[in-house]
Amino acid sequence: MTGSHGELRELLHRAGLEKTGSGEVSDARPSRAAWRPVIAASTEPTLAVPDDHPCLVAELNRQWHRLAVEHGVIDGEGEFLISVADQGCTCWTRVRLAEQWDLAGLLGSRAGQPEFVAMSLDGESVLGVTCEEYAVWFVAVAPFTAWLESSAREGAVESPEEREAGWDIVLRPKTALDRLRGAWREGLARNPSASPAVLRRLLDVAPEERLSSWLNNSLVPAARRL
Repeated sequence: MTGSHGELRELLHRAGLEKTGSGEVSDARPSRAAWRPVIAASTEPTLAVPDDHPCLVAELNRQWHRLAVEHGVIDGEGEFLISVADQGCTCWTRVRLAEQWDLAGLLGSRAGQPEFVAMSLDGESVLGVTCEEYAVWFVAVAPFTAWLESSAREGAVESPEEREAGWDIVLRPKTALDRLRGAWREGLARNPSASPAVLRRLLDVAPEERLSSWLNNSLVPAARRL
C-alpha cells in the first residue's frame, strides 16, 4: 500500500471531509475489524449500484449519505470515522462532511470506484463501499457488536479444516480490483491469528505484485520454519 498521513489528510480535504479535533482516534475498534464484514467472501451487499449508471458518482454519493444516515453512521453533530483503502494507513480519521463533498469521486483509484469504510463514533454502525465486477457495493452492518460476537462464536466452533477452508476462500482470486486484493493480503499479514500456512500463501504473489511489508524478518522465517 502506498501513501502517507499527509497525503491522506490532503485526499480527505479534497473529498470534502473536515477533520474534527485533531482527527486522530485512539479508542475505537481497529479499522481492519470494520473492513472484515465488508470484504468477506460471504458478504451480500445492502445495495449494489451498477457501474454503468449514467450519473454514477452523484448516485453513489446520494446513496452513501442516505445509508449513512439511515444506519446511524453519522451522529447528531455530523461526525463519523473513515478508513480509506490503499493509503498506507490503517488508522481511523475523525471527520465531518463539509458543505461540498464528493466521496465517490475521490476516495478511490478513479471517479466512481470508491473503496472506503465509515463507522459511527460509538462503533456500532459500519458502512463500507467497495467495487465489485459490474457494480459498486454498499455494505451496512449494525449493530456491529452483534456481528463481531456472531463471528467470534462461529470461529470458536469451527474445526481446523473449516478454518483453513475459510482462509482459502479469502485468499482465492476474486473479481475485486488488484489494489483491494493487496489490502486483503496486507490485513492477513497483520493478523496475529493467521496460521503459518496462511503466511506461506501470502508469499506466493505474481511477479508484478508486492509482498506485504509486514512479512518481515519476524514473520517470514517463522512461516518458513513450520
